[in-house]
Formats: sequence, C-alpha cells, structure tokens
Amino acid sequence: MASTSELPRIDVLAHPKRLPPQYKDDRRSVYWVEKEPLRAGPDGHTVFIATPRVSDLARHRTCVGAWQPHRPSPIWQVSREAMSASASARLSQLSEHKTPHNHYSFDRSPEWEIRRSALGASSSDRIGQLSVPKRREETYSSFDPYWGYRHPISDNAMNAKATERVEYLSHHKEYHKDFKDEKPVQWPVSQEAIAAIASLRLQQLARPRSRTMIKDDYDPYKVSPSARKTRATPRIDELAIPIPRKTRQKKAA
Repeated sequence: MASTSELPRIDVLAHPKRLPPQYKDDRRSVYWVEKEPLRAGPDGHTVFIATPRVSDLARHRTCVGAWQPHRPSPIWQVSREAMSASASARLSQLSEHKTPHNHYSFDRSPEWEIRRSALGASSSDRIGQLSVPKRREETYSSFDPYWGYRHPISDNAMNAKATERVEYLSHHKEYHKDFKDEKPVQWPVSQEAIAAIASLRLQQLARPRSRTMIKDDYDPYKVSPSARKTRATPRIDELAIPIPRKTRQKKAA
C-alpha cells in the first residue's frame, strides 16, 4: 500500500474522518451523558477522580530550608547575644521621636491677632488685576441659551432677500388629493351596515372547521401520483438554469 506522501492530494482529502477515541458505537440514547456521574465511596462521600496533574497541584507546599512553624507562645527564650547587643548610631537616630517645628503651635485659636503691617498693606497692580472677576461674555462665548447669550446677526443677513428658488423650496408640501384626516375612534354606523346579511359563501368561510373533517392519518410528506407525473413548462426549465456569470467549473487536482 502506498504511503500518504505518495498519494495525490485528492485521495488524501477523500479519506473519511477518524473517530475520536471516546466514541461509543452502542449508545443508549442521544441524551446519554458522555462522562459517568460521580459515585459515593465506602464512607458515603463522593469520590472525585482527578487527573495526575490536578492531584500534583492539589498537594500542599513543602518547606524548604530551616523553616520553623509558628511559635507556640508569645513568650520565648532570648539569647545571650541579643541581651548584650548594643544599637548602632543610625539605629539610635531612627528610634528617636519626631520633633515639632520651631514655629509650630499645638493649640491654635481660629481667631488670632492681625499685625499692623498686614492691616495697612496695599495690594500690587497684578493682584488687583487677578482679583477682577471675568466677564460672562468671555467665559461663555459659545451658544448658551440658559444664560441668554445669542450670536450676533450681521446687517447683511438681516437685509438679505431669498431667491425665487429658495422661496419655492420653503413652501410646505401639499397633501394628496385623496388624503383624509384620521378617523375618529367612534363614528356612526350606517343603516346598510347594520341591516347587512352575509352571503352564503361568507357564512361558509366563517364557520369553524368540524372535527369530522380532520384526518388523523394525514401525511404532509406524501406526494400524490398526479404530482409525480407532472412535467415542468419550458419557461420553468429556463428559469431553473443557473446564471452563467455565477457558475464556474471545478478545477481538477
């Protein structure tokens, strides 16, 4: 038998698709589950079947090195070296508390005395210029109807005249000659409509379908013998031909 590399491409594509290893030929029902449900173990608890990789990840972390568990008590023995150890200069400097600033006052009153120089001080021209509030026109320069601002209209726009074409386009569209306004919800019914009698055909169509006319053995997919012997007309055959620009020949491998 020739190998796959020696076969042409069309023969490789013609091979059927292989079935998966989990395929079961004799399946009880299409609603049968692919995996077996979990079952209870000897102690009555559900036994979970995990893969080797999941079991490996589920193990607790092992201690590496000279790790020791938590101390059993907050009181433990202190070594001789720790008792006689002396702190370095840097450690002593870091252990000192933070000193407040020289001008810092702890309990300052919300009211304090203002100096004479501050009472008689005059602001500079720049501070006076910055203290002037902005004009509303400069702040809201865009169209803002809330504040009552409108864009100014030029004199040319006020005195402009529309052309005949613009005036013609500005006319509203007239209604159709047969247009009627919406009908009111309530309207008088004519005497002819009140005294009208339905025809025999209308009464026949209005009658509900009887149960005796329903066929229990009706097959909607059954083709009648007359339909099997029918032949299409030349026009139908012409319409059934595909469009030439949408047809293309298959390329041989």
